[in-house]
Amino acid sequence: MKFTYKNHLIKTIHTFLFPIAVYTGILLITFILGESGYASAGAFDRIIRNSVLSTIIAYAIALPLSGGRWDFTPGIIIILSGILGSNIAIQMDMGPIFLLIITVAIAMLLSLIVGAIYLGLRVPTIIVSLGVVMIYEAISGIVFNGSGAQLYMYSDLTIFARAPLVYVILGVVMFFVYYLLTYTKFGYDTRALSINPRLAVNTGIQEKKNIMQTYLVVGILLGVAGVLNASTVLVSPANNLISTALMFSSMGPVLIGLFLARYSNMALGIFAGSLTMNALSYGMVIIGIHPSMQTVVIGVFIVVFMGYAAKKDRNLEGQVA
Repeated sequence: MKFTYKNHLIKTIHTFLFPIAVYTGILLITFILGESGYASAGAFDRIIRNSVLSTIIAYAIALPLSGGRWDFTPGIIIILSGILGSNIAIQMDMGPIFLLIITVAIAMLLSLIVGAIYLGLRVPTIIVSLGVVMIYEAISGIVFNGSGAQLYMYSDLTIFARAPLVYVILGVVMFFVYYLLTYTKFGYDTRALSINPRLAVNTGIQEKKNIMQTYLVVGILLGVAGVLNASTVLVSPANNLISTALMFSSMGPVLIGLFLARYSNMALGIFAGSLTMNALSYGMVIIGIHPSMQTVVIGVFIVVFMGYAAKKDRNLEGQVA
């Protein structure tokens, strides 16, 4: 048993070595340039707090992606569920618990609709999701007269986005994802379908049921993300596929996290990926890099990392062969 715990500890440390290395590298650069603030407690808090939302969104992206389903709807589901849940909670003068419940319920419904359309049409999700995004974006501009959501103005309803509850939310979601993928039949079926779908189906795994369960879990995650997002920013109705930007902003943590997950598990790997990207982003702010150049740096960083990951995979395949 002690050996098992030791192994888990070593794997966890291995997973977080990369974000620690990125943070340390940027810290050295700030010292050389004479910039202060990156080593402060406030910097740690900001990096971790900003990682909460991107981590939860990344989980919601990674689950369908592991089954080969590229879905563009996470961003608009976060926006639309946030608008609906926030306004309903405010108008009914309900508390933060009701806000969380109603927003998660709405996000689950919106996500299940995507899954049902996909199974009904059997058209690739990349096409189905784009169509659904346009429909949901149109709805976001209609509901509540297109006023969006101003939840951030109601301090009694935004407690989940502030310490310490934001860290509690992160811990609960990480444990939920870890337990679901490690110790449940859903997790076993998801892994089997991601490795060899045809063989998994032939062994009796119900693919359609697993897909709907995946979208149900995705809805839960996006509902939580919807509350956190609406608690910190003005949520405006989306149009012209602008909602996909919210999804793409979490693709870095997904790509890096799925690679790091091989050392431990997806829950820890994606969190480590999110910490990496937020440490990099905040470091560039401290250094004073122009926002446009920050986007370039992040793009180059992801490309270089994925190139390294692909090369390592090829080396492993060569060793196996």
